[in-house]
Amino acid sequence: MHVEKNVCDSIIETLLNIKGKTNDGINARKDLVEMGVWLELQPQPHGKRTYLPPACHTLSKSEKISFCNCF
Repeated sequence: MHVEKNVCDSIIETLLNIKGKTNDGINARKDLVEMGVWLELQPQPHGKRTYLPPACHTLSKSEKISFCNCF
């Protein structure tokens, strides 16, 4: 049962892009550069900041609200 809860938590945290809970961060994106895959998801520098393009599994604000209203 604990494994099921952990998997469910990880999926929901990734979909809702909860800061500190998702594994889709700067280090994971830098690994994409190193491997030379998924060019559209690689970090893009903008001045002093680094922009991480949204992944296909990222929900918009309205989608997040709709998802949370289901519970």
